[in-house]
Amino acid sequence: MQESLLHQLTETQRQLELLHDQLTESQRLATIGTICAVIAHEFNNLLTPIVSYSQFALQSAQGEKPDMVLICKALTKSFQSSQKAGRICASMLSLARGESSYAAVPVQTLVDETLTVLARDPQKDGIALRVQIPPELAVYGDSVQLEQVLLNLLINARQAMLGKGGSLTIKASAVDENLVKIQVIDSGPGIPEKLLPKIFQPFFTTKATARQTEAHGTGLGLAICKDIVEHHSGRIEVESEVGRGTTFSVILPAAKPAATAS
Repeated sequence: MQESLLHQLTETQRQLELLHDQLTESQRLATIGTICAVIAHEFNNLLTPIVSYSQFALQSAQGEKPDMVLICKALTKSFQSSQKAGRICASMLSLARGESSYAAVPVQTLVDETLTVLARDPQKDGIALRVQIPPELAVYGDSVQLEQVLLNLLINARQAMLGKGGSLTIKASAVDENLVKIQVIDSGPGIPEKLLPKIFQPFFTTKATARQTEAHGTGLGLAICKDIVEHHSGRIEVESEVGRGTTFSVILPAAKPAATAS
């Protein structure tokens, strides 16, 4: 009897772990889906100058007196837009594959990759972006999972300020020799104090509305963020004031020489 109960408990635990992994994977894909409309819009913006400048270059090259300065400028602009599109694709594919490995992750690289996946320049939505990260800071963890956390926080901040403008700050600092704090700070409408204890609960969302081209909140993003951070032996905290904005702080283990070598 006791062995049977133990077997059932073990099997239940295994199924719970499997469901947990599936939920995390589903939320990662949902995060990708949320930004697909934004990326599609940005790709259209990238393709427009590529087509236009290529036409300029071709027209000049086929003329009686090719303007080499114009041709070089047009090809340079086309090449730059193509490179940006390629970087967006590479970052998206990495996130979609869910490649997982623990190592030292430079915080600046983590932020750069996440902003590349986000694709759209916040300034286009009237949002001033500030990044304040010491170049030597690094955390120890899974870069793809941490990118998912940061991406969720940036998406939330952007959606909170859409149509209103504001400022978005990403900054990081060493708490001590063992911990690093990464903060995402927005000047959006803020979260009422009575809701703050609930925001990390599964299926709770403050996103009552969203643009027609963008997904509504599922209420799983922050819950999964909390889960990922805690699995990294870290913690996530929130401070918010209605009318003043919201600050999410992610505290993670700092990368050490021994971790880098492992």
